[in-house]
Amino acid sequence: MAKVIEAEGSAESAKGGRNFKTSTDVEEFYRFVNDNGLRREARMIMESVQKRIKELNKKSKRRGRKKVQ
Repeated sequence: MAKVIEAEGSAESAKGGRNFKTSTDVEEFYRFVNDNGLRREARMIMESVQKRIKELNKKSKRRGRKKVQ
């Protein structure tokens, strides 16, 4: 059973970041949050992750703007 899950996970990760919402892991996470009443905590976690990703993207854009003379 574990081998099947690993195979599915690698196939889904190969699809790219755009299809993350269709992942079975994400679907199970949503279901877990809903069943246990953890919406507030999950939102706080997602906001902190989103903030961190946004900061990293800003840093990478700054590096790319430098012009070579």
